Amino acid sequence: MHIRIADESDLPELSTLYRQTVLVNASKYYTPAQTEMWASFASYAHFFRRFILDVNTFVAVDDTGILGFAGIGEDGHVASTYVRCDCLHQGIGSALMQAVLEYAEAYHIRRLYAEASEFSLGLFKKFGFRLYDTEVVDRQGVQFTRHLVELIYD
Repeated sequence: MHIRIADESDLPELSTLYRQTVLVNASKYYTPAQTEMWASFASYAHFFRRFILDVNTFVAVDDTGILGFAGIGEDGHVASTYVRCDCLHQGIGSALMQAVLEYAEAYHIRRLYAEASEFSLGLFKKFGFRLYDTEVVDRQGVQFTRHLVELIYD
């Protein structure tokens, strides 16, 4: 496995990975309506493209394709952390989070923050992020609770 920066040619595979991962994993924590609404984001090509390419998105790749991705903005916002649904618990999320942390260190980003789902919260906590609040967001009439997490460097 190696990690590199995502590019335009990765978008179809990243979109499929995103949708499949949400459909498989979210159903363990969220209602069918929440799961489908969340997964449907991948079908909005313009918005999904911005989600991936408007930040620094790292992709983990091996000979089977893209295993996962994680994105960080210049302001420290961890925009995404997704691992292919058939590759969970193999260290891929941790390797991607390490890439995010190394990016933050290299660019002297003192605060990282994210909106974590139920199934990504453990990864954030593993890397020292602390839960500081929760919020409820509405997506086309479907409500989600998200965990607001942050990691602050002294």
